[in-house]
Amino acid sequence: MALSHFLALLALILAVGGIACLVPAIVMRRRDSQLRVRCTQKAQGRVSGYSTSKQVTGSTFLPTVEYTVNGTKHTVTGPTFASYTARGVRGDVAGPHTNIRDIADLPEELRVYSYDDAPLERNGNALAEPFPVGRHVTVWYDPDDPGRAYVIRVPATSSMAKTFTLLGVMEIVAAVAFAFFAYLW
Repeated sequence: MALSHFLALLALILAVGGIACLVPAIVMRRRDSQLRVRCTQKAQGRVSGYSTSKQVTGSTFLPTVEYTVNGTKHTVTGPTFASYTARGVRGDVAGPHTNIRDIADLPEELRVYSYDDAPLERNGNALAEPFPVGRHVTVWYDPDDPGRAYVIRVPATSSMAKTFTLLGVMEIVAAVAFAFFAYLW
């Protein structure tokens, strides 16, 4: 295989990979943007439990929130965060803690601290402390589709969307460079 053919094939593979990264990034950004635009009505929600399907880190689960619109009950999982990190801390303390100080001013990044020396039952759900069952929280919903909603706020672009965007752009740039070199040879 000639060098120019190899470089052209490499450019094609990188271009396909770049597109495969950019598509989910665009979908994630569009989903968050549409939530911000469409969810204009506010309802009072109540934490009813914790999601087993939206696990954050370790044994930390996001709250499920029930809210009622026009007599119909709905459930939404949240709040969501732009990124999550978990960190083990030495010591036996009253177990799990987060960087959430006030739910009215949620951080973009959720940090969960679990204590390595604590008994397993003390390292339970870190979000149970700031979001105990029964706590009232603000739910923003779409008046045209009340089942479409978010809790408290939609975070800035997620770290996953940023990562996919960066990888996609890097692959497209590399594909253009390899295509250019293939053309020169």
